[in-house]
Amino acid sequence: MKMPTMDTEELLLFAKKADEPGTTWIQQADYVAEEAIMSDEDLAGREPLQRLRIVVESDGNTKYFESLFHTGAELEELMSELEPVFKKYPKKVLDSDEMDEKIQNVKK
Repeated sequence: MKMPTMDTEELLLFAKKADEPGTTWIQQADYVAEEAIMSDEDLAGREPLQRLRIVVESDGNTKYFESLFHTGAELEELMSELEPVFKKYPKKVLDSDEMDEKIQNVKK
C-alpha cells in the first residue's frame, strides 16, 4: 500500500484505472491532533477542524485518502469532486475505531 494521499486527482485516477468492483469506506469526524494553544475566547465562533478519511478497495488494490477541512462548504466541494469514485465504488460509513483498524490493516 502506498502512503496516504491528500490529492483528489490521485484518488480519482486510482478509481478510474481499477476495473473490478470494490467499496469505498468513509469516515468523517472532528480532528484533534493537539491541544489548542489559544484560549476558549479566541476559539469562539470558529468551526472545529474536521477530517475526512477514505479507503477505496478494489480486487486487492487499496488507496487511502485523507483531507482536513473547516466548513461544511469545503466538505461539500470535496464530496462533489470525489463523486465519480463514489459512483463506481459504493460508500460504506465507518466509525472512528473501525476506520483506524481498516487503515492499520491497509498499511501492513
